[in-house]
Amino acid sequence: MADLRFWFDPVCPFAWMTSKWVRQVSAQRRYDVEWRFISLRLLNAHVDYATHFPPEYEAGHTSGLRLLRVAAPRPRGARPRGGRPAVRRAGRARVRGARRPG
Repeated sequence: MADLRFWFDPVCPFAWMTSKWVRQVSAQRRYDVEWRFISLRLLNAHVDYATHFPPEYEAGHTSGLRLLRVAAPRPRGARPRGGRPAVRRAGRARVRGARRPG
């Protein structure tokens, strides 16, 4: 069993910053981290984006949904091929790609 379950949306910059901290702490303390995907778009489905978020948030959250469909194509509850390390690598790769100057 993991010492910590870390839920993250691949397009969320706050989740990215926190994931860096989680990786550092897990390395220093030898914690086992279970990396899990979430979707801010689904979590905020009941929220009126037009009144609660800046205009670009809806597009960003929706793009996160598309990424999750690719990254986690298995039925709900099934682990992606490669398990937790694959989820961790996918999250890091996606965030790095999103932050390339360009």
